[in-house]
Amino acid sequence: MAIEKKIPSPSEITGEAKKFTPQEIQELQDLQSQITQLTHSFGQLTLSKIKLEEQDAFLKSQLNILEEKETNLAKLLSDKYGKGSLNIETGEFTSVE
Repeated sequence: MAIEKKIPSPSEITGEAKKFTPQEIQELQDLQSQITQLTHSFGQLTLSKIKLEEQDAFLKSQLNILEEKETNLAKLLSDKYGKGSLNIETGEFTSVE
């Protein structure tokens, strides 16, 4: 069975205060700084993901609008000229009917 150690409360701490060495303090401060930097980087990454998702949704909606315009134009031209193929460079339409 594992023995669980409880972290003592301030009132339970007795005895003389001990000091960490300057090197130990520096190591702790370095770790805190690295954790803060990493946390900041995760935040920046999350914001970037949100912006990319928004941009993705915007571009998809623009694509849907263009596809709808293309469909409408194709129907309009098909109704006017019938089915066939268009040479976009010369403007010549060849009917297949």
